[in-house]
Amino acid sequence: MSLSIVMVLALVGSVLGATPLLAQDATSHQPGITTTGYGFASAEAESADLQFLIINENFYGGLPPFPEVEATPGAEARATVAPIVDAIEARDAVEGVAVVLPVVLSLYGGPTPIARIDVTVANPDLELLTNLIVAVSQAAASERLLIGYVGASFNTSDCDALESDARQAALEEARGRAEIQADLLGVGLGEVMTSADVGVAAGVEYDGFGVHIPNSGGCAPHAAYIYGGEFSFSVSLPRFDPTSHTGEVEIHVQLQITFAIESGGATPTT
Repeated sequence: MSLSIVMVLALVGSVLGATPLLAQDATSHQPGITTTGYGFASAEAESADLQFLIINENFYGGLPPFPEVEATPGAEARATVAPIVDAIEARDAVEGVAVVLPVVLSLYGGPTPIARIDVTVANPDLELLTNLIVAVSQAAASERLLIGYVGASFNTSDCDALESDARQAALEEARGRAEIQADLLGVGLGEVMTSADVGVAAGVEYDGFGVHIPNSGGCAPHAAYIYGGEFSFSVSLPRFDPTSHTGEVEIHVQLQITFAIESGGATPTT
């Protein structure tokens, strides 16, 4: 094959290869209106997972003695929290209880947790969960122990439908905002051009990188999150406060939507 033919083929190939890029570039520069929409959906939970981090009350009166080496690692900790486990198992709707060892030192030099108690509850509601937390607190106090942390997540088998509802609500809110902006600009609003998820600051705490962590709404919060507070590395569920939570599975979605601009809209608002 001659050199001239090779050069022609190479040129044709480069032009054809660039065509999609040129088309994509043209699309990306099409005029549009970008807005953000927030969506929320909730439903009754089929089950809830809770975590209770148990700490020693004596810490606040001074440092505890250095622990001795146990013949059976964890045996003393399990025996210490056994009355709390018994109180949990006596509650209605409790499907499972597990003592988790070992737990990690406090980040800020606070009390070292004795153990974490994981509990699964069927068909939870706020009253049931509040009564469970009170029962655990009372059982811990009777043993001169404290609850250092309560975490929770709520579960349902229909997370896909919930997320779809939340996303639809976010899209509608974004469209409503875009329609207002289009009216102000005196243009028409076209089809959706792009859509992107934007992080929702649904929690009030931060992870180790300064990023908002999710609340305990459920539907599988991202496993990579490190939950805020001094016991971050001993827990795997977001903090739960029954006074500020619905006790349901909650989905929060925030979308950034770009709509195409069409000519022939209303007269711009001044």
